[in-house]
Amino acid sequence: MKRVNVDNASPQVKKFIRSLAIDATGVELTLGGNVVCKIIPPGQLSDMEKAAQLNEVRQLLGEARANSKRKPPAQVESTIQRALKTIRQGR
Repeated sequence: MKRVNVDNASPQVKKFIRSLAIDATGVELTLGGNVVCKIIPPGQLSDMEKAAQLNEVRQLLGEARANSKRKPPAQVESTIQRALKTIRQGR
């Protein structure tokens, strides 16, 4: 798992993170209507739950890869470029 240290982040980022009301089910962050992150409190998941979450992620990634393989490379490239444009406009 990748760990992101926000000790040196801007005060606005720290304030945002502290403001998240994280309950036992966690918090989902969305961007453009898509869930981009789910924050779950440490120690909330058993080993079985962690394995189930990993299996779900693997399945979603497999579906995304299979979907991309069915599309022509030019269409995939176009989708990526539109996504990058959307992200960069938000900065």
